[in-house]
Amino acid sequence: MPYRADPDLADFVQRLPKTETHLHLEGACPFELLQQLDPVKYAAPPPFWEDGYRYRSFNQFMDLYVEYCAAFFTSADRYHEAAKIIFARCVEQGCRYVETSFHLPTLLFMKDTGPEVIRAVRAAAPRGLELRIFAGMCHNDYRDAGRDLIEECLRWPELDGIDLHGWEDLPLESWTDDVWARARALGKFTKVHAGEFMGADFVDLVLDRLKVTRIEHGVRSAESPATVARLLRQNVALDICPISNVKLAVRGIPSMKTHPIRRLFDAGVTVTINSDDPFFFGNSLSEEYYALHQELGFSRTELVRVAANGFRVALLPEHVRRAHLDELAGIAASEALSF
Repeated sequence: MPYRADPDLADFVQRLPKTETHLHLEGACPFELLQQLDPVKYAAPPPFWEDGYRYRSFNQFMDLYVEYCAAFFTSADRYHEAAKIIFARCVEQGCRYVETSFHLPTLLFMKDTGPEVIRAVRAAAPRGLELRIFAGMCHNDYRDAGRDLIEECLRWPELDGIDLHGWEDLPLESWTDDVWARARALGKFTKVHAGEFMGADFVDLVLDRLKVTRIEHGVRSAESPATVARLLRQNVALDICPISNVKLAVRGIPSMKTHPIRRLFDAGVTVTINSDDPFFFGNSLSEEYYALHQELGFSRTELVRVAANGFRVALLPEHVRRAHLDELAGIAASEALSF
């Protein structure tokens, strides 16, 4: 990593209208902004951009987030500055739709309000890019001022949805059941990170309790045929980030060639392809497509189908969704692919 493609494949992937449905703003922080913040500290590229780098644990990953990025995201202006570059890079790769999240408790340490941060992020989107913004929170954030903030965010009209992220191995506390149900009743879309550092049983648990139809990662669902069957039966989509999974050394994924997205896709599970935290993995959305083709044998037809899945799960008006799917069908026809 990064994956490189021959000009023909690169042109094909570039022409595909694509989505990012799993993109963390803080984890996508542009390195040039960190260099402006502290040219000495950030003089050299980070070691985790190296192709063979593997994180020892999720704790190490979070420690590096604090070391590199926590000091940057201190205001709505900073979020806007970062988002402007992040979204421009998405568009450069043919991305038409983005679902991005910010870590909600960050607001406890800045003067700007949640709606101000959300408006700043939304104002960074270039014309033509559909943007949906989510507030992410951890399993143990519903306490003290964090509880008040979570309750407030459910009534922010600027916010499109909520996501549960962070340490999967923390107990799934009872507040999540109630908050996720009330969020949907208030018109927010709900997602959950699961099946990355915990197994298929945790995927089943969040489906039982939080009633979501989209799971971030979810790759360890492949460990259980019953869980895979349930994903199909309940039409649950997985927003998968293959390069992230490899670099984080997710159990059962020592290399890209072993990634379960191939088995999940072949089983009929709706999977989307995303970059997750591109600053921390040194990846891009296009490279995720290259990896599927080069390491997992995804044909061009299958790459079109993966791209289409992103629009099928996107929070879009039906006529807009249909226009993107028709464009993909046109590309497939021009390549004589059986889309």
